[in-house]
This record gives sequence, structure tokens and C-alpha cells, in this order.
Amino acid sequence: MWNSLSLENKEWWIVVILVGLLLLAVFIWKEWKGKPDRRFYINSFLGFVAILCLSFLVLRPTYLQKVRGEAVLLTEGYQKEILDSLKKNNRRISEIEYRPGMDLSSKLDSIEHLFIMGHGVRESDLWQLKSDNVTFLPSQISEGIIKLKYNQNESAGSDLMVQGIYRNQNARMKLTLKGPGENTLDSISFLNKGDHHFKLKTNLKVDGKFLYHITEQDSAENIINTEALPVIVTANKPLKILIVNEFPSFETKYLKNFLSEEGHEVTVKTKLTKQQYKFEYFNTDQVAIYSLNRENIGMFDLMVFDDQSLKNLSKSERNILMEQVSARGLGVFVQQTGNNFQSKNSLGQLNTLPDEQTQVKLDMGSNPVLEKYHVQFDSMGLMGMIIGNYGYSLQIGQGHIGSTFLKNTYQLLLDGKDSDYRELWSSLINGIRKRSEKSAQFHSDSYWASVNEPFHFSFFSSELDPKIRVEKQYQVPLIKNSVVSDEWMGTVYPKRAGWHQLQSESDSSSSLNYYVMEEGLWKSLTDYNTLKRNKRFFSKNPSKIQEKFLPQRISPIWFLTIFILVMGYLWLEPKLR
Repeated sequence: MWNSLSLENKEWWIVVILVGLLLLAVFIWKEWKGKPDRRFYINSFLGFVAILCLSFLVLRPTYLQKVRGEAVLLTEGYQKEILDSLKKNNRRISEIEYRPGMDLSSKLDSIEHLFIMGHGVRESDLWQLKSDNVTFLPSQISEGIIKLKYNQNESAGSDLMVQGIYRNQNARMKLTLKGPGENTLDSISFLNKGDHHFKLKTNLKVDGKFLYHITEQDSAENIINTEALPVIVTANKPLKILIVNEFPSFETKYLKNFLSEEGHEVTVKTKLTKQQYKFEYFNTDQVAIYSLNRENIGMFDLMVFDDQSLKNLSKSERNILMEQVSARGLGVFVQQTGNNFQSKNSLGQLNTLPDEQTQVKLDMGSNPVLEKYHVQFDSMGLMGMIIGNYGYSLQIGQGHIGSTFLKNTYQLLLDGKDSDYRELWSSLINGIRKRSEKSAQFHSDSYWASVNEPFHFSFFSSELDPKIRVEKQYQVPLIKNSVVSDEWMGTVYPKRAGWHQLQSESDSSSSLNYYVMEEGLWKSLTDYNTLKRNKRFFSKNPSKIQEKFLPQRISPIWFLTIFILVMGYLWLEPKLR
């Protein structure tokens, strides 16, 4: 019991005790008549009670009272029928209208149990609900685009592929991809209700920052919703590529044609006999390379070897190649001519696991099926990176070595699936190629930002104290990652829609362009992701039924009443005697 008592103004207790003792001493001195009698003891006790009540009026004592009661947090998409049912079972239940970013602590402290209705609270607010007794009553998303996947940063000449899941409640709905000039680029129709996978694509011809749109239309071609789709198209910088083959192959034949059509500077060296080589040149000067040295390797961004050519390099060539990969960031792609993944090459071991599958359905475009070797890449390595569901890149110093377990990728071209072939090899090359030599780099997991919502980003730099500015104006505070030494994390809260830019003070070439959406755009996608995060959060953090206590002030009227009664008695007692 005594553990539940406390004082609101406990910082004053020493002063109050000293003043109280002084008043009590004065009172006893006034009551002393030369000898102690029954009247002296009674009046002294009553004087002590009066001073104690006066002290409590100043110190304001409190006690802990068990919290009882329930509340319901109403989030976007809640169902009124379920709310009415809750109110019917508990007429005293209180309602809380949720707003993103609101402080819930004061409301949660005064209730024992919280119901959350609707799609849930934003990810940035979930931490407030970690230790509370919460019941989540989710509402399903009725319609709209609920899943979206596309590459926001593409290069000129490549295809923009927009994929996702569309949920519709009405039959004969249509999604249309429109360009920056509102011209129709691609469309897809849905005859039935339900969840549908969709793919929309267009070719990107010009570099720059663009805003595409996806419109949702009903059976009468009326536009019922429009979503913005920001895309950043970069100029296609040609790569210098050397292909070295132990013998001619169809894979290299189609690959060199593709690379040259993409504008890359390609040199192909193919062994014909023990001492004879065939050289081919595309978009580049005719310079024969018989052996590898620092001078000629340094010219290239990417080198493609078949596994036999890589194995047959001389010791000096292997050492120079390893040096260029590790120190200069050169990329090396290994073409497999057999299931030789477990064979140790001169650069590094690719992490693979045995696999009985002979075919794989590629996670791209039209989801084509290709033959594969009996291996699967292991994603557990710290320095490895999976490319799609078909490739692997292993970081070695500043550079990368990579490969694919696919066989005969040229079959895509023979089947008329040119865009799939382009996407496949573009992703493999971009995952392994020599990186541009920037002192710093930005990264964000978000496609875009939203007005008045937090936008998180990472900045990788070896600087001791990097400085980032928004629109070259105000500085963004950064927090250093305690695990990754060169990673700094920051958050901005954009106030207006449109294109924005984060830029490093020390290196103007290091920047991040991001688009800020107006409020209300991509509502179905946002609600679906919020719903998914809330379900995952409350399944991992089950509600803990624990008693809550809140300090309640003992009403001062009691102390005041006792004080007045005691003082009245002490005033009347001498007169009645």
C-alpha cells in the first residue's frame, strides 16, 4: 500500500518539514502551562494533525489507481459496423481519431485495452504501441493498385517495366500507362473482379526526370483514378568491354551483337587454334590484345571470360587481373561452358548450392523459362549479391566477379523475346561492371516521398563529417551507422510536392533526386503496405495483458476540511472551558 503513495511536489518536502516542525514547536510552546495534562496532550496532537493537513495541501499526495477502460483507435478504412458492435458491448469505450505522427502516449496511459480498426497506423508510429494490450481489427483494401514494382532509375534506350497487382470490385476495368505528354503508351483490361497481375511497359528514349501516370478506367472509359509514376532516365554511357573465348559459341555471337547495338565499345578475342586468334571490333579502334597487362586491362570497364579462358590465363595475367579487380574496380563476368561452378578460379569462389532443377522461370518481363545448370546461388555470403533470380555478383575489393547459372540465353532472341534478353543482360552487366568513381553515394528503399511524411535515406561516404543539403539550402542532420562504418542515415520531411534533390556539400556529383507525392496519391498501395506492416508488427509483438496504474491526487478538500475542523475546535475549546 505504502509503495503506491507519492507526492506531486516532493522536491519541497524538506522545506515543508522544517516549517512544519517550527510551527509545531511554536504551538506546543503556546499550549504549555507549566505541567503536562490531558488537555495539553489532546491539543498538541490536534495541532500536529492540523500542521500535517496543511503540509499535505502543499505537497499534494497521490496514490496509484488501477487503470480500467477501453478505447478504439480509428484509422483509415475502418468499418462503421464493427465500431457499432464494439460500442454495443461497451458503451463507455472512447474513440480516438488517428492522425499520422500524433502522440498517443497520454491516451494510452489512461486505458487498459486498445482496439485498432482500419488499415492500421503508419510505420513511424508503431513504436508507441510496443508494450500495450492491443487488438488489431484490420479492414481489407477494397480496390486499386495494391502492389507495385518498377525500376525508377533507368537508362535511355531501355524499357520501363511496371508490374504489380490490381484489385477491382467491378468487372471490365482498365489500367493505362501514359507518358509525360498524356499520350497512351500501354494498357491492360480486366474482365472479372478480384486480384490481377499486370504488366505495362514502354521504351525510354530520352534522358531526364519524367512523370508518367497510370490511369484507372471503368467500362465506360471514365477515368476514376490517376496515379503519378516518377522515372529518372540517365544517358546511356558506353562501356568498354573485352570478351575472351576459348572457342566460338552461339552465346557470344548473340551477346556481342546485343552489346554493340546498345552502343558499347566491344572487343572480342576468340581462340581458333593453339597459336591463332580471331579479333572482332565493334564501335572501337582495332587494337589486338594477345596477352593481358596493366595498360590494356586498364582500358576496360568489364571483361567477359568463358570459364576455360579464365582457367588458362598465365600466372602473371591472373595476378594483374586480380589487381585490377580489387584495386581498380574492374568487373569480370564468367560464361559457364559446363557445370564448373565449384571449380576454383583465379579470382574467387562463387557461392553455389546443388539444385536438381533443370529450368527456371525468370522474374522479369514475360516470365520466360530457360534451361539452367544444376546449381543455385547461395545468398548467405556477406560480399555476394543475387541478381534477379538467375545471376550472382561477388565483391572483391573495389570490383566484382559474377556469373549466371542460365544456359543458352540467346534462346530468348530466337523466341522473339528481345526485351527479356535486353533486361536479362542489362541487369547482369550493371551488377558487375566497373562503378563510376564517386567519393560518396546515396541510397533509399523508397520509390518516392510523400508530403509531411518521413523520407529515409542512407549516404555512404568515407568523410569524417559529411554534410547533406536539401535543394542546396538547409542542412540535414545525419546519424552514423554503428555497424557499417561509412554509412550515414538521415530523414527529411518534405513540405511540397514535386522533384527534390539531396546533395553532398563536398561532392556536387553525389546527389539523390526524389519525387514527393501529393497527399492522397497511391492511397490503395499505401494502405495495403500499412496493413501488411501492422499485421506483421502485432503478430511479432503479441499484446501483453498487464495491469496499468496511474497516479491519482488525493482530493485536497479532505485535508482542508480536517484542518478547518481542528482549528475550529482549538479556537472554541478555551471559550467553552
